[in-house]
Amino acid sequence: MKLSELADQSATSTTTLKHWIRVGILPPGELKNTTTAIYDQRHVDRAKLILVLRDVYEASTTAIRALTDLIDTEGTTTLDVMNACQTFALGTPEDLASDPSYVEFSERTHELMRRRDWRGYPGAAERGLTHALAQAAEVGLDYDVETLMEYADALEPMAGRNVAALGPTGSPDEVARRMLLAVNARARQLVAVSSLAHAAASVRSAIERGVAPPDLAMPPAAPGS
Repeated sequence: MKLSELADQSATSTTTLKHWIRVGILPPGELKNTTTAIYDQRHVDRAKLILVLRDVYEASTTAIRALTDLIDTEGTTTLDVMNACQTFALGTPEDLASDPSYVEFSERTHELMRRRDWRGYPGAAERGLTHALAQAAEVGLDYDVETLMEYADALEPMAGRNVAALGPTGSPDEVARRMLLAVNARARQLVAVSSLAHAAASVRSAIERGVAPPDLAMPPAAPGS
């Protein structure tokens, strides 16, 4: 396909595509002659991945190139790509293992992994939980392993279904794009459900204390009722 067709299929402009080629995050096309290059599906997949990184994650060109360089490295596996995407999405510091202030939270993460036989050490998700536990503790939410086990009881079955639904199929760029979109959507969904649960708990507490009417903030009636 020509550059204009690539622009159409990836929902971007030829000017943007030329810039991505110049900065090294989109491979150049195969030269047909001195003035024309031909592009294929791998360019479409890469352009769509770059759009997600740019528009959803607001990534810099340097950050995008780090991920695309990994994808383009010979011998990189699907698991390598998925771990890199988790690192990208979580934004977790790489030096947690050497920081003594994280030791307590790291051990909680590792104990959770041991109890549930969760594999992923060392990895982005493991570092991400350690970092999240430390951040939560700073605002007074000190989650112990038993509490983490309660979360895991609910999340593990969903994780299995999510992995089956997404599947590690397609080009590495397509796998990365789907995973990054899924991580973003899943995080928003979990935060929204948690926020709704906390709002409901606050309303229920106000009703029980007699400072709010019993019909406060009721959801709409079911259709047809």
